[in-house]
Amino acid sequence: MLTNLAHLDSLRVRIAPRATAGHTTYRLDEEPHVEVVWTYAERGADGGFRAVGGGELSASGQYTQGAFNADDIARAAVVYTRHWVATGDAGSREAGRQLLRGLCFLQTAPADDTDPRAGNVVLWQQPDGRLNPSARPVEQPDPSDAGESAWLARTIWALGEGVAAFDADDPAFAGFLRRRLRLAVGAVRRQVLARYGQWRLVDDTATPAWLIGDGADLTGEAMLGLCAYTGGNQGDDDARKVLEQLAEGVTAMRTGTPWTWPFGAVLPWALSRTSWHGWAGLAPAALGRTYAVCGDLAARDAALADAASFTPYLLVGGGPDNLRVALPGAREALTLDGVQLAYGAHSRVESLLATAHATGRAALRTLAGVAGSWFFGNNPAGAPMYDPATGVTCDGIDRPDGFGVVHRDAGAESTIHGLLAMLALDADPHAAAIARIAARTGQAEGAELHSLSLADPERPAHLTLLRSLATSTRAADIVVPGDAPATVSVNDPGGVELEHYTTTAGWIRVLVAPGGFTTVVQSEP
Repeated sequence: MLTNLAHLDSLRVRIAPRATAGHTTYRLDEEPHVEVVWTYAERGADGGFRAVGGGELSASGQYTQGAFNADDIARAAVVYTRHWVATGDAGSREAGRQLLRGLCFLQTAPADDTDPRAGNVVLWQQPDGRLNPSARPVEQPDPSDAGESAWLARTIWALGEGVAAFDADDPAFAGFLRRRLRLAVGAVRRQVLARYGQWRLVDDTATPAWLIGDGADLTGEAMLGLCAYTGGNQGDDDARKVLEQLAEGVTAMRTGTPWTWPFGAVLPWALSRTSWHGWAGLAPAALGRTYAVCGDLAARDAALADAASFTPYLLVGGGPDNLRVALPGAREALTLDGVQLAYGAHSRVESLLATAHATGRAALRTLAGVAGSWFFGNNPAGAPMYDPATGVTCDGIDRPDGFGVVHRDAGAESTIHGLLAMLALDADPHAAAIARIAARTGQAEGAELHSLSLADPERPAHLTLLRSLATSTRAADIVVPGDAPATVSVNDPGGVELEHYTTTAGWIRVLVAPGGFTTVVQSEP
Protein backbone atom coordinates (compact mmCIF):
# COMPACT_ATOMS: atom_id res chain seq x y z
CA MET A 1 0.00 0.00 0.00
CA LEU A 2 1.23 3.47 -0.90
CA THR A 3 -1.13 5.37 1.43
CA ASN A 4 0.41 6.40 4.75
CA LEU A 5 -1.67 8.74 6.94
CA ALA A 6 1.06 9.41 9.53
CA HIS A 7 1.97 12.97 8.50
CA LEU A 8 -1.65 14.06 8.09
CA ASP A 9 -2.35 12.49 11.50
CA SER A 10 0.32 14.79 12.94
CA LEU A 11 -1.48 17.85 11.56
CA ARG A 12 -4.81 16.91 13.14
CA VAL A 13 -5.76 18.54 16.43
CA ARG A 14 -8.79 18.49 18.72
CA ILE A 15 -10.38 21.74 19.80
CA ALA A 16 -13.51 22.62 21.80
CA PRO A 17 -15.26 25.47 19.96
CA ARG A 18 -18.12 27.26 21.72
CA ALA A 19 -21.45 27.44 19.92
CA THR A 20 -22.31 30.93 18.67
CA ALA A 21 -25.21 32.34 16.69
CA GLY A 22 -25.41 30.32 13.47
CA HIS A 23 -22.49 28.04 14.33
CA THR A 24 -22.74 24.67 16.04
CA THR A 25 -22.35 21.06 14.99
CA TYR A 26 -23.56 17.52 15.56
CA ARG A 27 -23.93 16.64 19.29
CA LEU A 28 -21.72 19.52 20.41
CA ASP A 29 -23.12 19.43 23.94
CA GLU A 30 -22.47 15.68 24.28
CA GLU A 31 -19.16 15.73 22.35
CA PRO A 32 -17.58 19.17 22.91
CA HIS A 33 -14.40 18.38 20.97
CA VAL A 34 -14.10 18.34 17.17
CA GLU A 35 -11.12 17.83 14.91
CA VAL A 36 -9.43 20.25 12.51
CA VAL A 37 -6.06 20.34 10.71
CA TRP A 38 -3.25 22.85 10.83
CA THR A 39 -2.82 24.81 7.61
CA TYR A 40 0.97 24.71 7.16
CA ALA A 41 3.88 22.53 8.28
CA GLU A 42 7.35 24.08 8.13
CA ARG A 43 10.29 21.71 7.92
CA GLY A 44 13.04 22.28 10.48
CA ALA A 45 16.77 21.70 10.18
CA ASP A 46 16.36 18.34 11.92
CA GLY A 47 13.86 17.16 9.31
CA GLY A 48 10.89 17.49 11.66
CA PHE A 49 7.88 19.74 11.09
CA ARG A 50 6.32 22.66 12.98
CA ALA A 51 2.60 23.22 12.42
CA VAL A 52 1.64 26.88 11.86
CA GLY A 53 -1.38 28.88 10.78
CA GLY A 54 -1.92 31.50 8.13
CA GLY A 55 -0.87 35.11 8.47
CA GLU A 56 0.96 36.81 11.31
CA LEU A 57 0.70 35.48 14.88
CA SER A 58 -0.12 38.04 17.57
CA ALA A 59 1.07 38.01 21.17
CA SER A 60 -2.41 36.83 22.16
CA GLY A 61 -2.04 33.67 20.06
CA GLN A 62 -4.37 34.76 17.25
CA TYR A 63 -3.46 34.69 13.54
CA THR A 64 -4.43 37.45 11.11
CA GLN A 65 -5.97 34.64 9.04
CA GLY A 66 -6.30 31.59 11.28
CA ALA A 67 -4.75 28.34 12.39
CA PHE A 68 -7.25 26.11 10.59
CA ASN A 69 -9.34 26.57 7.46
CA ALA A 70 -12.45 25.03 5.96
CA ASP A 71 -10.75 24.16 2.65
CA ASP A 72 -8.24 21.83 4.31
CA ILE A 73 -10.64 20.44 6.93
CA ALA A 74 -13.09 19.47 4.16
CA ARG A 75 -10.46 17.75 2.03
CA ALA A 76 -8.88 16.01 5.02
CA ALA A 77 -12.33 14.63 5.83
CA VAL A 78 -12.47 13.25 2.28
CA VAL A 79 -9.09 11.53 2.77
CA TYR A 80 -10.09 9.76 5.98
CA THR A 81 -13.57 8.91 4.75
CA ARG A 82 -12.20 7.36 1.56
CA HIS A 83 -9.53 5.48 3.50
CA TRP A 84 -12.16 4.09 5.89
CA VAL A 85 -14.41 3.01 3.00
CA ALA A 86 -11.47 1.39 1.18
CA THR A 87 -9.90 -0.39 4.16
CA GLY A 88 -12.48 -0.55 6.95
CA ASP A 89 -9.97 1.17 9.27
CA ALA A 90 -11.78 2.25 12.47
CA GLY A 91 -9.30 5.04 13.18
CA SER A 92 -9.99 6.62 9.80
CA ARG A 93 -13.72 6.35 10.39
CA GLU A 94 -13.38 8.28 13.65
CA ALA A 95 -11.07 10.86 12.10
CA GLY A 96 -13.45 11.39 9.19
CA ARG A 97 -16.39 11.76 11.57
CA GLN A 98 -14.64 14.29 13.80
CA LEU A 99 -13.36 16.34 10.85
CA LEU A 100 -16.84 16.45 9.36
CA ARG A 101 -18.15 17.68 12.70
CA GLY A 102 -15.42 20.32 12.76
CA LEU A 103 -16.26 21.38 9.21
CA CYS A 104 -19.97 21.73 9.97
CA PHE A 105 -19.16 24.10 12.84
CA LEU A 106 -17.71 26.48 10.21
CA GLN A 107 -20.87 26.38 8.11
CA THR A 108 -23.32 29.21 8.79
CA ALA A 109 -26.67 27.70 9.79
CA PRO A 110 -28.77 30.57 11.17
CA ALA A 111 -32.14 30.03 12.76
CA ASP A 112 -33.64 32.34 10.12
CA ASP A 113 -33.43 30.38 6.87
CA THR A 114 -33.92 33.61 4.91
CA ASP A 115 -30.52 34.84 6.11
CA PRO A 116 -28.43 35.40 2.92
CA ARG A 117 -25.46 33.68 4.58
CA ALA A 118 -27.35 30.41 5.15
CA GLY A 119 -25.34 27.44 3.93
CA ASN A 120 -22.17 29.41 3.28
CA VAL A 121 -18.98 28.70 5.18
CA VAL A 122 -16.53 30.71 7.28
CA LEU A 123 -13.02 30.02 6.02
CA TRP A 124 -10.70 30.66 9.00
CA GLN A 125 -10.69 29.48 12.61
CA GLN A 126 -8.31 30.46 15.43
CA PRO A 127 -6.41 28.01 17.68
CA ASP A 128 -9.00 28.46 20.47
CA GLY A 129 -11.87 27.64 18.11
CA ARG A 130 -13.08 31.20 17.54
CA LEU A 131 -14.06 32.03 13.97
CA ASN A 132 -12.38 34.77 11.93
CA PRO A 133 -14.86 35.70 9.18
CA SER A 134 -12.74 38.66 7.95
CA ALA A 135 -9.11 37.67 7.55
CA ARG A 136 -6.16 39.90 6.80
CA PRO A 137 -5.10 40.21 4.06
CA VAL A 138 -8.65 40.50 2.80
CA GLU A 139 -10.00 37.53 0.84
CA GLN A 140 -13.16 37.50 -1.24
CA PRO A 141 -15.90 37.18 -0.27
CA ASP A 142 -15.44 39.25 2.88
CA PRO A 143 -16.80 38.18 5.32
CA SER A 144 -15.90 34.71 4.08
CA ASP A 145 -19.47 33.40 4.50
CA ALA A 146 -20.97 36.30 2.56
CA GLY A 147 -21.22 34.45 -0.76
CA GLU A 148 -20.14 31.61 -3.02
CA SER A 149 -16.58 30.43 -2.49
CA ALA A 150 -14.03 27.68 -2.93
CA TRP A 151 -14.68 26.59 0.65
CA LEU A 152 -18.40 26.25 -0.03
CA ALA A 153 -17.59 23.96 -2.98
CA ARG A 154 -15.21 21.84 -0.91
CA THR A 155 -17.71 21.63 1.94
CA ILE A 156 -20.22 20.15 -0.51
CA TRP A 157 -17.54 17.67 -1.64
CA ALA A 158 -16.88 16.50 1.92
CA LEU A 159 -20.52 16.41 3.00
CA GLY A 160 -21.59 14.45 -0.08
CA GLU A 161 -18.94 11.80 0.45
CA GLY A 162 -19.71 11.81 4.17
CA VAL A 163 -23.42 11.10 3.69
CA ALA A 164 -22.63 8.27 1.26
CA ALA A 165 -20.12 6.69 3.67
CA PHE A 166 -22.08 7.02 6.93
CA ASP A 167 -25.59 6.39 5.59
CA ALA A 168 -25.69 2.72 6.58
CA ASP A 169 -23.09 2.90 9.36
CA ASP A 170 -24.54 5.78 11.42
CA PRO A 171 -27.93 6.93 10.06
CA ALA A 172 -28.36 9.70 12.65
CA PHE A 173 -25.02 11.30 11.79
CA ALA A 174 -25.67 10.82 8.06
CA GLY A 175 -29.03 12.54 8.51
CA PHE A 176 -27.33 15.55 10.10
CA LEU A 177 -24.79 15.70 7.26
CA ARG A 178 -27.62 15.44 4.73
CA ARG A 179 -29.37 18.45 6.26
CA ARG A 180 -26.16 20.46 6.16
CA LEU A 181 -25.51 19.37 2.57
CA ARG A 182 -28.97 20.52 1.56
CA LEU A 183 -28.28 23.84 3.24
CA ALA A 184 -25.08 24.20 1.19
CA VAL A 185 -26.82 23.13 -2.01
CA GLY A 186 -29.46 25.76 -1.28
CA ALA A 187 -26.69 28.37 -1.14
CA VAL A 188 -25.44 27.26 -4.55
CA ARG A 189 -28.93 27.35 -6.01
CA ARG A 190 -29.51 30.83 -4.60
CA GLN A 191 -26.13 32.40 -5.40
CA VAL A 192 -24.86 30.51 -8.45
CA LEU A 193 -27.73 28.86 -10.28
CA ALA A 194 -29.68 32.12 -10.24
CA ARG A 195 -27.43 32.72 -13.28
CA TYR A 196 -28.24 29.35 -14.89
CA GLY A 197 -28.58 29.67 -18.65
CA GLN A 198 -26.74 33.00 -18.79
CA TRP A 199 -23.64 33.27 -20.96
CA ARG A 200 -20.76 35.74 -21.10
CA LEU A 201 -18.63 36.57 -24.12
CA VAL A 202 -15.05 35.82 -23.06
CA ASP A 203 -12.26 35.91 -25.64
CA ASP A 204 -14.97 35.96 -28.34
CA THR A 205 -16.45 32.72 -26.99
CA ALA A 206 -19.75 32.15 -25.18
CA THR A 207 -18.87 31.04 -21.64
CA PRO A 208 -21.22 29.82 -18.87
CA ALA A 209 -21.94 32.32 -16.11
CA TRP A 210 -23.24 29.72 -13.60
CA LEU A 211 -20.02 28.25 -12.21
CA ILE A 212 -19.09 28.54 -8.52
CA GLY A 213 -16.67 31.45 -8.25
CA ASP A 214 -16.51 31.49 -12.07
CA GLY A 215 -14.48 28.29 -11.88
CA ALA A 216 -14.98 24.91 -13.50
CA ASP A 217 -12.26 23.83 -11.07
CA LEU A 218 -14.22 24.77 -7.93
CA THR A 219 -17.51 23.63 -9.39
CA GLY A 220 -15.97 20.25 -10.18
CA GLU A 221 -15.11 19.71 -6.52
CA ALA A 222 -18.70 20.39 -5.47
CA MET A 223 -19.82 17.98 -8.18
CA LEU A 224 -17.65 15.21 -6.72
CA GLY A 225 -19.65 15.46 -3.51
CA LEU A 226 -22.97 15.62 -5.33
CA CYS A 227 -22.02 12.54 -7.40
CA ALA A 228 -21.21 10.58 -4.26
CA TYR A 229 -24.48 11.75 -2.66
CA THR A 230 -26.86 11.24 -5.58
CA GLY A 231 -25.12 8.04 -6.63
CA GLY A 232 -25.99 6.58 -3.24
CA ASN A 233 -29.72 6.45 -4.13
CA GLN A 234 -30.59 9.27 -1.77
CA GLY A 235 -33.77 10.10 -3.67
CA ASP A 236 -32.92 13.81 -3.63
CA ASP A 237 -34.18 15.09 -6.97
CA ASP A 238 -33.20 18.67 -6.16
CA ALA A 239 -29.55 17.75 -5.57
CA ARG A 240 -29.50 15.73 -8.78
CA LYS A 241 -30.88 18.69 -10.72
CA VAL A 242 -28.23 20.97 -9.22
CA LEU A 243 -25.57 18.43 -10.23
CA GLU A 244 -26.87 18.25 -13.79
CA GLN A 245 -26.99 22.04 -14.15
CA LEU A 246 -23.48 22.50 -12.76
CA ALA A 247 -22.23 19.72 -15.05
CA GLU A 248 -23.73 21.51 -18.03
CA GLY A 249 -21.65 24.58 -17.21
CA VAL A 250 -18.43 22.64 -16.61
CA THR A 251 -18.91 20.66 -19.83
CA ALA A 252 -19.12 23.93 -21.75
CA MET A 253 -15.55 24.74 -20.63
CA ARG A 254 -14.16 21.95 -22.84
CA THR A 255 -12.40 23.48 -25.83
CA GLY A 256 -9.75 22.89 -28.48
CA THR A 257 -9.14 19.93 -30.79
CA PRO A 258 -6.61 17.09 -30.56
CA TRP A 259 -4.33 19.24 -32.73
CA THR A 260 -4.84 22.75 -31.33
CA TRP A 261 -4.69 24.44 -27.93
CA PRO A 262 -5.96 23.53 -25.42
CA PHE A 263 -6.27 20.10 -27.00
CA GLY A 264 -9.65 19.22 -25.50
CA ALA A 265 -8.96 20.43 -21.97
CA VAL A 266 -11.74 21.44 -19.61
CA LEU A 267 -10.50 24.95 -18.91
CA PRO A 268 -10.58 25.86 -15.22
CA TRP A 269 -11.56 29.55 -15.22
CA ALA A 270 -14.62 30.94 -16.96
CA LEU A 271 -13.05 34.38 -17.41
CA SER A 272 -10.31 33.10 -19.74
CA ARG A 273 -10.47 30.87 -22.82
CA THR A 274 -6.70 30.98 -23.27
CA SER A 275 -5.21 29.81 -19.94
CA TRP A 276 -4.99 26.51 -18.06
CA HIS A 277 -3.62 25.80 -14.58
CA GLY A 278 -2.85 22.51 -12.85
CA TRP A 279 -4.09 23.59 -9.42
CA ALA A 280 -7.60 22.34 -8.57
CA GLY A 281 -7.98 20.37 -11.79
CA LEU A 282 -10.62 17.85 -10.69
CA ALA A 283 -13.37 18.96 -13.07
CA PRO A 284 -12.73 16.07 -15.52
CA ALA A 285 -13.03 13.57 -12.66
CA ALA A 286 -16.36 15.15 -11.73
CA LEU A 287 -17.58 14.92 -15.33
CA GLY A 288 -16.60 11.26 -15.54
CA ARG A 289 -18.50 10.52 -12.34
CA THR A 290 -21.48 12.59 -13.51
CA TYR A 291 -21.67 10.35 -16.56
CA ALA A 292 -21.58 7.28 -14.32
CA VAL A 293 -24.36 8.67 -12.09
CA CYS A 294 -26.57 10.54 -14.55
CA GLY A 295 -25.69 9.08 -17.95
CA ASP A 296 -24.73 12.55 -19.24
CA LEU A 297 -23.09 11.84 -22.62
CA ALA A 298 -21.81 15.39 -23.08
CA ALA A 299 -20.08 15.16 -19.69
CA ARG A 300 -18.55 11.82 -20.73
CA ASP A 301 -17.21 13.26 -23.98
CA ALA A 302 -15.71 16.29 -22.22
CA ALA A 303 -14.03 14.06 -19.63
CA LEU A 304 -12.61 11.85 -22.37
CA ALA A 305 -11.29 14.81 -24.38
CA ASP A 306 -9.45 16.13 -21.31
CA ALA A 307 -8.16 12.68 -20.31
CA ALA A 308 -7.21 11.18 -23.67
CA SER A 309 -6.24 14.24 -25.71
CA PHE A 310 -5.10 17.06 -23.42
CA THR A 311 -3.52 15.04 -20.61
CA PRO A 312 -1.11 13.02 -22.83
CA TYR A 313 -0.02 16.35 -24.34
CA LEU A 314 0.56 17.67 -20.83
CA LEU A 315 2.45 14.59 -19.63
CA VAL A 316 4.92 14.55 -22.53
CA GLY A 317 5.32 18.33 -22.26
CA GLY A 318 6.63 18.58 -18.69
CA GLY A 319 3.66 18.00 -16.39
CA PRO A 320 1.01 19.97 -14.45
CA ASP A 321 2.36 23.53 -14.54
CA ASN A 322 0.60 26.27 -12.60
CA LEU A 323 -0.13 28.33 -15.71
CA ARG A 324 0.03 27.66 -19.45
CA VAL A 325 -1.33 30.16 -21.96
CA ALA A 326 -1.91 30.18 -25.71
CA LEU A 327 -4.37 31.65 -28.16
CA PRO A 328 -7.10 29.19 -29.18
CA GLY A 329 -5.96 27.28 -32.23
CA ALA A 330 -2.25 27.45 -31.44
CA ARG A 331 -0.23 24.25 -31.59
CA GLU A 332 1.92 25.03 -28.56
CA ALA A 333 1.42 26.89 -25.26
CA LEU A 334 3.67 29.20 -23.28
CA THR A 335 4.37 28.25 -19.66
CA LEU A 336 4.04 31.45 -17.62
CA ASP A 337 4.25 29.78 -14.20
CA GLY A 338 6.25 26.56 -14.08
CA VAL A 339 5.58 25.82 -10.40
CA GLN A 340 4.12 22.33 -9.95
CA LEU A 341 2.07 21.19 -6.97
CA ALA A 342 0.71 17.93 -5.60
CA TYR A 343 -2.79 19.35 -6.14
CA GLY A 344 -2.19 19.48 -9.90
CA ALA A 345 -0.59 16.04 -10.07
CA HIS A 346 -3.34 14.40 -8.02
CA SER A 347 -6.00 16.05 -10.18
CA ARG A 348 -4.57 14.34 -13.27
CA VAL A 349 -4.44 10.94 -11.53
CA GLU A 350 -8.00 11.07 -10.20
CA SER A 351 -9.45 12.51 -13.40
CA LEU A 352 -7.84 9.80 -15.53
CA LEU A 353 -8.95 6.96 -13.26
CA ALA A 354 -12.48 8.30 -12.81
CA THR A 355 -12.87 8.62 -16.57
CA ALA A 356 -11.30 5.20 -17.19
CA HIS A 357 -13.63 3.50 -14.74
CA ALA A 358 -16.72 5.32 -16.06
CA THR A 359 -15.98 4.62 -19.73
CA GLY A 360 -13.97 1.39 -19.73
CA ARG A 361 -11.09 3.02 -21.65
CA ALA A 362 -8.27 0.91 -20.17
CA ALA A 363 -5.39 2.92 -21.64
CA LEU A 364 -6.35 5.83 -19.39
CA ARG A 365 -5.28 3.72 -16.41
CA THR A 366 -1.75 3.57 -17.84
CA LEU A 367 -1.82 7.36 -18.29
CA ALA A 368 -2.94 7.67 -14.66
CA GLY A 369 0.16 5.77 -13.64
CA VAL A 370 2.33 8.13 -15.69
CA ALA A 371 0.61 11.09 -14.01
CA GLY A 372 1.14 9.45 -10.62
CA SER A 373 4.86 9.00 -11.32
CA TRP A 374 5.19 12.74 -10.60
CA PHE A 375 5.13 11.82 -6.92
CA PHE A 376 8.05 9.40 -7.33
CA GLY A 377 10.44 11.44 -9.48
CA ASN A 378 8.94 12.15 -12.90
CA ASN A 379 8.95 15.90 -12.36
CA PRO A 380 11.19 18.91 -13.12
CA ALA A 381 13.29 18.30 -9.99
CA GLY A 382 13.77 14.60 -10.71
CA ALA A 383 13.07 13.98 -7.02
CA PRO A 384 10.40 12.05 -5.07
CA MET A 385 7.65 14.34 -3.81
CA TYR A 386 5.88 11.71 -1.68
CA ASP A 387 7.45 9.37 0.87
CA PRO A 388 5.41 6.19 1.48
CA ALA A 389 7.40 5.57 4.67
CA THR A 390 6.22 8.80 6.34
CA GLY A 391 3.22 10.03 4.35
CA VAL A 392 4.95 13.37 3.71
CA THR A 393 4.16 15.15 0.44
CA CYS A 394 6.38 18.14 -0.24
CA ASP A 395 4.70 21.46 -0.94
CA GLY A 396 5.79 21.79 -4.55
CA ILE A 397 8.49 22.40 -7.12
CA ASP A 398 9.73 25.87 -8.01
CA ARG A 399 11.61 26.55 -11.24
CA PRO A 400 13.40 29.87 -10.72
CA ASP A 401 15.90 29.32 -13.56
CA GLY A 402 14.18 26.53 -15.41
CA PHE A 403 15.55 23.90 -13.03
CA GLY A 404 13.31 22.19 -10.50
CA VAL A 405 13.83 23.01 -6.81
CA VAL A 406 11.77 21.09 -4.25
CA HIS A 407 9.96 23.16 -1.62
CA ARG A 408 10.27 20.74 1.31
CA ASP A 409 7.63 22.09 3.68
CA ALA A 410 4.61 19.79 3.85
CA GLY A 411 1.41 21.64 4.68
CA ALA A 412 -2.13 20.29 4.76
CA GLU A 413 -3.08 20.92 1.12
CA SER A 414 -0.05 19.13 -0.36
CA THR A 415 -0.31 16.28 2.15
CA ILE A 416 -4.02 15.83 1.44
CA HIS A 417 -3.65 15.73 -2.33
CA GLY A 418 -0.67 13.43 -2.14
CA LEU A 419 -2.78 11.04 -0.08
CA LEU A 420 -5.80 11.34 -2.38
CA ALA A 421 -3.51 10.36 -5.25
CA MET A 422 -2.13 7.41 -3.28
CA LEU A 423 -5.63 6.22 -2.36
CA ALA A 424 -6.57 6.32 -6.05
CA LEU A 425 -3.42 4.40 -7.03
CA ASP A 426 -3.89 1.83 -4.26
CA ALA A 427 -7.34 1.13 -5.70
CA ASP A 428 -5.81 0.43 -9.14
CA PRO A 429 -2.73 -1.85 -8.96
CA HIS A 430 -1.95 -1.42 -12.66
CA ALA A 431 -1.73 2.37 -12.34
CA ALA A 432 0.21 2.04 -9.08
CA ALA A 433 2.81 -0.20 -10.74
CA ILE A 434 3.21 2.21 -13.64
CA ALA A 435 3.62 5.14 -11.22
CA ARG A 436 6.84 3.63 -9.85
CA ILE A 437 8.44 3.85 -13.33
CA ALA A 438 9.43 7.43 -12.60
CA ALA A 439 13.01 8.26 -13.65
CA ARG A 440 13.08 10.38 -16.81
CA THR A 441 15.44 8.98 -19.43
CA GLY A 442 14.30 11.04 -22.40
CA GLN A 443 11.93 13.75 -23.53
CA ALA A 444 11.53 15.04 -27.08
CA GLU A 445 9.23 17.52 -28.80
CA GLY A 446 9.25 17.25 -32.58
CA ALA A 447 7.02 19.07 -35.02
CA GLU A 448 4.43 16.29 -34.97
CA LEU A 449 5.43 13.78 -32.28
CA HIS A 450 6.19 14.45 -28.61
CA SER A 451 7.57 11.71 -26.39
CA LEU A 452 8.48 10.91 -22.79
CA SER A 453 10.63 7.95 -21.70
CA LEU A 454 10.78 6.66 -18.12
CA ALA A 455 12.63 3.89 -16.30
CA ASP A 456 12.54 2.28 -12.88
CA PRO A 457 16.06 2.24 -11.40
CA GLU A 458 15.16 -0.60 -9.01
CA ARG A 459 13.83 -3.11 -11.54
CA PRO A 460 13.92 -3.70 -15.33
CA ALA A 461 10.88 -1.62 -16.21
CA HIS A 462 10.61 1.07 -18.89
CA LEU A 463 7.82 3.14 -20.41
CA THR A 464 7.53 5.38 -23.46
CA LEU A 465 4.56 7.67 -24.07
CA LEU A 466 4.10 9.29 -27.49
CA ARG A 467 1.55 11.99 -28.33
CA SER A 468 0.84 12.97 -31.93
CA LEU A 469 -0.02 16.43 -33.21
CA ALA A 470 -0.23 15.12 -36.79
CA THR A 471 -3.47 14.81 -38.74
CA SER A 472 -2.54 11.39 -40.11
CA THR A 473 -0.94 8.27 -38.66
CA ARG A 474 2.77 8.53 -37.84
CA ALA A 475 5.42 5.92 -37.08
CA ALA A 476 8.16 6.17 -34.47
CA ASP A 477 11.24 4.04 -33.86
CA ILE A 478 12.03 3.48 -30.19
CA VAL A 479 14.38 1.29 -28.18
CA VAL A 480 13.08 -1.38 -25.80
CA PRO A 481 16.16 -2.19 -23.69
CA GLY A 482 17.10 -5.53 -22.15
CA ASP A 483 15.49 -8.84 -22.96
CA ALA A 484 11.95 -8.57 -21.61
CA PRO A 485 9.05 -8.09 -24.04
CA ALA A 486 6.99 -4.88 -24.16
CA THR A 487 3.27 -4.19 -24.46
CA VAL A 488 2.21 -1.62 -27.06
CA SER A 489 -1.13 0.20 -26.89
CA VAL A 490 -2.19 2.54 -29.73
CA ASN A 491 -5.11 4.86 -28.93
CA ASP A 492 -7.15 7.50 -30.69
CA PRO A 493 -7.82 10.99 -29.18
CA GLY A 494 -10.85 9.61 -27.34
CA GLY A 495 -8.89 6.87 -25.63
CA VAL A 496 -10.29 4.09 -27.84
CA GLU A 497 -7.63 1.40 -28.17
CA LEU A 498 -6.88 0.70 -31.84
CA GLU A 499 -4.05 -1.82 -31.36
CA HIS A 500 -2.75 -3.83 -28.42
CA TYR A 501 0.09 -6.29 -28.80
CA THR A 502 3.30 -7.63 -27.28
CA THR A 503 6.66 -7.19 -28.98
CA THR A 504 10.23 -8.32 -28.33
CA ALA A 505 12.98 -6.04 -27.02
CA GLY A 506 15.29 -4.04 -29.28
CA TRP A 507 14.56 -1.40 -31.89
CA ILE A 508 10.84 -1.42 -32.64
CA ARG A 509 8.55 0.68 -34.81
CA VAL A 510 5.18 1.75 -33.38
CA LEU A 511 2.29 3.69 -34.85
CA VAL A 512 0.71 6.78 -33.32
CA ALA A 513 -2.85 7.64 -34.37
CA PRO A 514 -3.68 11.17 -35.58
CA GLY A 515 -4.02 13.32 -32.46
CA GLY A 516 -3.74 10.15 -30.38
CA PHE A 517 -1.25 8.56 -28.02
CA THR A 518 0.72 5.33 -27.84
CA THR A 519 2.24 3.67 -24.78
CA VAL A 520 5.05 1.12 -24.74
CA VAL A 521 5.42 -0.61 -21.36
CA GLN A 522 8.17 -3.14 -20.67
CA SER A 523 8.19 -5.61 -17.79
CA GLU A 524 4.86 -4.51 -16.42
CA PRO A 525 4.28 -6.27 -13.09
